[in-house]
Amino acid sequence: MSKGRNDSRSMKLAIYWVFILTVIAISKCSGPGNVGKETEVTFPVQVMKVKKGEIVKTTDYFGDIKGLKEIRIFSPLSSKLLKINKDVGDFVKKGDTLGIVDNERIYQMVRQAEASYASARAQYQNINTEYERIKNLYQNNAVSRSQYDQIKAQMETAEAGVKQAEANLKTVKKQFYDSYLITLINGIVSNRMYDVGDMCTPQMPIFTVVDMDTVKIEVQVPDNEISMIKKGQQAIITVDAYPDTEFIGTVYNVYPTINPATRTTTVEIRFRNKDYLLKPGMFARIKIIVQKKNDAIVIPRKAVLEKTELDVSSGEITTSKVRTKRYVYVVNGNLAYKREIETGIENDYFIEVVKGLRENDSLVTVGQQFLSDSAKVEIIR
Repeated sequence: MSKGRNDSRSMKLAIYWVFILTVIAISKCSGPGNVGKETEVTFPVQVMKVKKGEIVKTTDYFGDIKGLKEIRIFSPLSSKLLKINKDVGDFVKKGDTLGIVDNERIYQMVRQAEASYASARAQYQNINTEYERIKNLYQNNAVSRSQYDQIKAQMETAEAGVKQAEANLKTVKKQFYDSYLITLINGIVSNRMYDVGDMCTPQMPIFTVVDMDTVKIEVQVPDNEISMIKKGQQAIITVDAYPDTEFIGTVYNVYPTINPATRTTTVEIRFRNKDYLLKPGMFARIKIIVQKKNDAIVIPRKAVLEKTELDVSSGEITTSKVRTKRYVYVVNGNLAYKREIETGIENDYFIEVVKGLRENDSLVTVGQQFLSDSAKVEIIR
């Protein structure tokens, strides 16, 4: 409905109410000749047809978007960055080489380690051959025990030397392979700390890669709300970059412990990041759907009136004796009837009615606060 029509309707209703209140005031101030006579007042109201629909209740939180996985890629040794193949913002696949650091020194270390390993194996093989010969002689009482023990110790030392040389070779080979800066996940390059020619250290990552297919948000839920949050519930987020877009996710995990300092529990929510619109570091507003019902009688919250009653029949006055009743007005013909209702799911704008209303009832949405049961009304459209 246009703003002009809304303003016209509101103005008409306001003028009508001024007239009604004036009539009421005049009737109350009438002289003695009018005592006993009642002036029948017709109250202007607006109504809506009661319909069934969906109602949801949400709890609201906020948090920062994070990549589901993040890896940092380091130089194996202090070395210069020789080449950059991928830069910040680039999409990369598992196995892609993002850059190369100077590996000449590492290559020489590999050559030396290979030579040391070959020498250790040759030494072991020679000593092992001699060990087998001495052992056979010892078993035939042809050599002394001390000779056998001596060659056995030499063989064990040579065997340990082979294992050590092999371990050293594996270490330097890995360092050589690591000089090719390879990503182990699919994702986006989110950071690069060095330029070509810079001296890189093993303590500072050269590249950071973030998995952007799925992102997560960790929100802090107060302990008085945590009972409403369940794994698998739907969540909706919005971000300032796309204010008209809602992103749908799922509660992935509800942590089992409460932070004693904040009295909150961490809840992890995950979102499929189609088109990679959501970026790590974005501030997000989150609504977790904690209750949802389809095909429910749903009415505006503003249509509902409340009355608090105190039961004093027992002679005791306690908080347990206080009861708040909710009611609405329904129009039939030109009369408005008071209906007590029972409610279910509620949110900031709507209330589910589980008892007291039927579909297609004419519900008073404006003017109900001035009515009493069976009041005469005129519907203002």
